[in-house]
Amino acid sequence: MKPLTNQAFKNASVFTPTGFAVVENEKGEYAAINDHGKIVLDFSSSNIDLNVINGLTFYKKAVEYEKKMPAWKWEWNILGGDIKKEQTYHKIEIGVVETQQVLLDKDIPYLEDNYSLNFISVDENHVFWNESLYEIKNNRLNQIDKNIVQLLENKRFIKASNEGFSMYELNQKKAIHKEMKGPETLSIQFGKETMLLQEVNKERYDPEVPKLLTDYKTNDVYAFPQYEKVFPKEITKATASQIDFIKKVSLVYSITHSPYFLLGVFNYDHDVWAYDWLYIDTEGNVTDSIGPYNFKVLDQIGNVVWPDRKMILPDQFINKNWKFGKINSYEGMNDSYLIRIEDQKQLRTIGLWNSITKAWEIKPEYHDVSVLDAEKQIYALQKEKDGLYILYNHKNKKQIGSKAYQSINSDGLVSVKLDPAKNMYYYIDIESGKEYKEH
Repeated sequence: MKPLTNQAFKNASVFTPTGFAVVENEKGEYAAINDHGKIVLDFSSSNIDLNVINGLTFYKKAVEYEKKMPAWKWEWNILGGDIKKEQTYHKIEIGVVETQQVLLDKDIPYLEDNYSLNFISVDENHVFWNESLYEIKNNRLNQIDKNIVQLLENKRFIKASNEGFSMYELNQKKAIHKEMKGPETLSIQFGKETMLLQEVNKERYDPEVPKLLTDYKTNDVYAFPQYEKVFPKEITKATASQIDFIKKVSLVYSITHSPYFLLGVFNYDHDVWAYDWLYIDTEGNVTDSIGPYNFKVLDQIGNVVWPDRKMILPDQFINKNWKFGKINSYEGMNDSYLIRIEDQKQLRTIGLWNSITKAWEIKPEYHDVSVLDAEKQIYALQKEKDGLYILYNHKNKKQIGSKAYQSINSDGLVSVKLDPAKNMYYYIDIESGKEYKEH
């Protein structure tokens, strides 16, 4: 608790692992300082965000302003006669704090602002950002490839062109698969019958990369999410009922790190309103079930679709009066799932269930369970609606500290109510519960 600098700030963030923090002065201006208190990004009206990837600190500076537009871009209000001669713009700058390298400096319309600090580590010497691949040398980024629309596992990526989609591997100039297309249909042979699946992986909005890709030379079909193995052209083993099911299939995903593909048929029964599943391997063998794999299918807002509730929490472990809500699981949680339940009294609770041990790790007795650190198994638990949150270490099954808060964020920012109209905010260490505030 010793001051790093005599300078005081109106607000300040926690330091990044690389030793930088965002501060605000009394004028409402923002800057970035290092862990000696020295300013490394000067004060300005631009908001500053920081993100650390591969040991480098990336920053984003953004400020909103009104820009005067040429006459042909004025917006006319035909009812009121008003003319809007200005348009809201964002001035965006993104770069590397350590070297002051600027990667992007643009003025763009507010509605087109889609630049963020979503840098992804490919390996220790490469990062992916803004549809480009960069090599890191001397803490500077050098662009080595572009027009990349999807990053895959094992240092592979997909590039888009007018000819279609091509798959590459890092440091390989020749494409693994070239000029792949998104097929409108998927055909599969069973004996003498050719089944044509016409409604596979259809979505409300077309994804940037189709969920199925066909190699034009071989007609091999590769499936989302990793496009790593060929979908079988022929079914070699299946029952009559399985064939009937496959004719209605609307979802085909590749289950990564396995020989299987996931086949889904949506059940529109309002009591069910979920998918039914079968599986097919690369040899064309169809099966009703497979062993456990650390693979999850999420819907567009992040809820778990597969494995479904009955696979995760079988009926023999539930109260017959329970109804179920959305299921969530985050990276690092492995076989643990947050499951929402409504009982016969319409009381809604949430608990943490382990699908391997078939046991509640956190009983469904809480109004809210918030994941603060999945790998370290630190959670925030709220017993009742509008109640306070406590810190909980699931590894040792103990509460962290003795305090309770109105809210707890994963970075340690907490709030406590001083009076009905005012909250106080400060930081804590979520691993120990230690509070960092002036007394």
